[in-house]
Amino acid sequence: MTLPDDPRDSPLAQAAMLAVGLVLLVVSWRLFLTPHAIATLYERDLPAYQGAIDAFAAGRDPYLPAQVKRAHGLPFIAPPFVWMLYRLAAHGPIRAVFGNLLMVADVIASAAIPVALSRLLLGPGAARIVLGTGFFAAAFLGSGVFTVLVANNGTVLYALIALGLIPAEREGRWLWFHAAVALATAFKPFYAAFWLVPLLADREARSQWRTAALAVAAAAATYAAPLILAPRLMREWLQTLVTQVVGHERLGDNLLGAVTADPRHFPLSPLAAHAAFSAVLLGGSLMLPRLERRQRIAGLLMVAVFLNPRAMRYDLSMAAVPLLALVAGAAARDVRSSGLAQAAVAAALAAVTIVFSHDAPADGYLYAAVAVAALLGAVLAARRRPAPTTPRPA
Repeated sequence: MTLPDDPRDSPLAQAAMLAVGLVLLVVSWRLFLTPHAIATLYERDLPAYQGAIDAFAAGRDPYLPAQVKRAHGLPFIAPPFVWMLYRLAAHGPIRAVFGNLLMVADVIASAAIPVALSRLLLGPGAARIVLGTGFFAAAFLGSGVFTVLVANNGTVLYALIALGLIPAEREGRWLWFHAAVALATAFKPFYAAFWLVPLLADREARSQWRTAALAVAAAAATYAAPLILAPRLMREWLQTLVTQVVGHERLGDNLLGAVTADPRHFPLSPLAAHAAFSAVLLGGSLMLPRLERRQRIAGLLMVAVFLNPRAMRYDLSMAAVPLLALVAGAAARDVRSSGLAQAAVAAALAAVTIVFSHDAPADGYLYAAVAVAALLGAVLAARRRPAPTTPRPA
């Protein structure tokens, strides 16, 4: 089914969005068309999951380094709830096709994220979807292509969150979003930051607080139950997590990883730096109510991603389209100019996050600065405009 173009877009705006989106798609894939990139990134994370399945099938524990073969040196560090799911999968019919299923799910999820977020946050029309998909692929040094290549299970979780936004943004029904965030949090605790979206997206969100409390309790139970019923398993997970993440400094592409790898440019310790960064993001989130609702949701999504201290490039890809929507919304003079503004902002932000990146942990300084500038810039721009009067969905 073809999506109609927004009738308010001029032919020039539609052509600009299509051109920029297609160019960004080409540029993003060119970043990874090298033998080294393909050899080191293609299906990089898949062996960690397949290794866990194989270890369980052989009666071993994937948390124990001596009992599992690790491709690319990547360990299995999923929480005990996920450990139990993998154990069930290893002894079921899914074992034989597990790797293939995960790869297919990764590709589908990598397509669903930019398509869903572009339609919801940038607006209607095929041109906007092409633009959003191109920016998703290229931003943060090709984070979208990186996401497709490495096959991390977090991509599927992000897709569920993005799809859960569809009934939330259109009809004000947040139940599926809460369920998606609860499931994602059971896999990776930092995904809990996405609960900021329903709690702050609407001015009257009392019912969302109750629903969020129930969803948080459900996610917390996946950690509390093993802590009480299988304390040894929980202890093994925490030891593996600390050893592999902190001990081996696998701290991602956010500010925490940048300060840890290169502390010369920041006066605070890594943890203090991330705490200060988080305080700025949360403070900016509380100033978003003056923004139009769709732009407000975009800002909260971006903040949720960057609150993850260990955000990798596949995490940052989830923030790409929200970043574009947030900045373009502040730059556009009115609805009629939004298409051209989105195309111009996409080209500019992609250039900044590609040209000034060095494929190193220190890139986290740049990405954190872009996020803060986008958030505070949108807030300042909104102060010069009248408060939005668009009612929230019933």
